Amino acid sequence: MPRNPHDFVRFVAKHYRLLTAMCRDNQRFASDAEMESFVRPFVDAGTNVAMVVGRMKDLGVVAQTTGDWAPPPFLARFLAELHQRHALASPGVVRGWVEKLGGLGQRLETLSAGGTPAGADGQLELVGVLDEITDTLSTIAATVGGNCDRIGTEVAHYRAEEDARQMRFRLARLIDLHLNYLEPVLRLIDIGGDFYSVSEQVLSCCGRLTARVDPFSGDHICIAAATVARDVVWLRRGTLRRAHEANRELGPLCEAATRESAIARGVNRALEAISADAWPCLDLDRALQVVSAPDGPLLNDRAAGGYLLAVRSYREVPLPLLQPDEPTSMDVPWSAARLREELEQQPTVADVLEWICGRVGREVPDTPASLLHDLVEAAPECLTAGATDQRYSFSRVEVVARVWSWKAVTSA
Repeated sequence: MPRNPHDFVRFVAKHYRLLTAMCRDNQRFASDAEMESFVRPFVDAGTNVAMVVGRMKDLGVVAQTTGDWAPPPFLARFLAELHQRHALASPGVVRGWVEKLGGLGQRLETLSAGGTPAGADGQLELVGVLDEITDTLSTIAATVGGNCDRIGTEVAHYRAEEDARQMRFRLARLIDLHLNYLEPVLRLIDIGGDFYSVSEQVLSCCGRLTARVDPFSGDHICIAAATVARDVVWLRRGTLRRAHEANRELGPLCEAATRESAIARGVNRALEAISADAWPCLDLDRALQVVSAPDGPLLNDRAAGGYLLAVRSYREVPLPLLQPDEPTSMDVPWSAARLREELEQQPTVADVLEWICGRVGREVPDTPASLLHDLVEAAPECLTAGATDQRYSFSRVEVVARVWSWKAVTSA
């Protein structure tokens, strides 16, 4: 019996949730009772389920194959493609989340202008704003990451496609994704964009909250602000990295497609000019660097003349002279092996971290701390942790750490 495609599309639109669940789970039904049991949760109360099942059979929404009823493969592909096309979050959605983050940043700026609020209500509101900022940042990162994953899926489908017509369709889809999704989102989240400026405002407020409170006091406001600052840096870096990875994967394909389209348009215009015998408008003497002439050289006269002029203008230049001063030697970076060689020449060292700082400097604590860690792993038998802590002052921060002492092990 011939089927009306209008009725088929109307049924799919009306029962989209039912058909999506059926195709996603690849459901197969051995009897009408199983089909009715599956359909019942997706229809309104009082609906004749048996009539819906019969309508599905009549329209071809389910077909009988190998004794079971199942949705046809083309319907599953159609719904998956439809979901993929409309699952991407538009740049307007990302901008809306960024604007919400900007409003939260303004509230955080107001609440933290004088440091931590004195009252309990103000502190509770401040903690709530910090939590909401973390949730909004996570939503932005998840939204952009989801877009990048779907763009990667589209690129993989394009590269695996063998049908020329489907390749043109998918390439047009990729160009649309690049122009209308990825580029606007990159302008929004890249350095200099709205997302970066808003996140910098949040980082400034969190830095102000953590700077006015002793970080070792256990204050919950200070801990929450430090956590938000860490999340801002990590999520911003990860979001921007994923967007740039998607752009590096998608950008060359779109550039090649645009370039090939421009070449194709140029070839068509040239063919039209040749058909109309309009050779002067092609300007071949200027456009072509190499021409084929039966009674002349292969080089264009203008190109050859330019080369000869460049040869005539050549002048010898003396070689550069080396300076009399000897080149300075490069400083060898400190390593745990080099420090251990110096330590083995001393019987004891009361404070190893202080001894390391005296050699590598006190600009940042990262280098001395990592060298101490490497020493502990390399020579655990010579290093002993003390029972007391010590404050170590660096250029910008103070670090509280356990005192480690060195005692050389003498060989018997």
